[in-house]
Amino acid sequence: METRNLLKLCLITALVGTFLVIILANNIEPETKTIDTINENMFDEWIKVQGNITQERDIEGLKILTVNDGTASINCVLRKNVSYSLKDQRVEIQGKITDYKGDIEIDISKIKIL
Repeated sequence: METRNLLKLCLITALVGTFLVIILANNIEPETKTIDTINENMFDEWIKVQGNITQERDIEGLKILTVNDGTASINCVLRKNVSYSLKDQRVEIQGKITDYKGDIEIDISKIKIL
């Protein structure tokens, strides 16, 4: 009988833990940074920036957006086919800091037009 109760307790603990992880994963957002504070020591970090899209280029299924927040500019890679122009839009971008041929970029995971 004690083994059965222990199994029930383990199952309940696993379900509650999984539920909490799902809730927290959907509500945790990266820290908002200014572009001038981004450097090569931050590769693979998740961040959030806000700024205006000053330039937009389409390259083989990618959209390269240049975002300026007033402190600096950075290229951001959007890996989705977007048929409309984002140029001159104010946006909030969440993504991972990456290195492309020695340049720091943000690989966009989420973009929101403000």
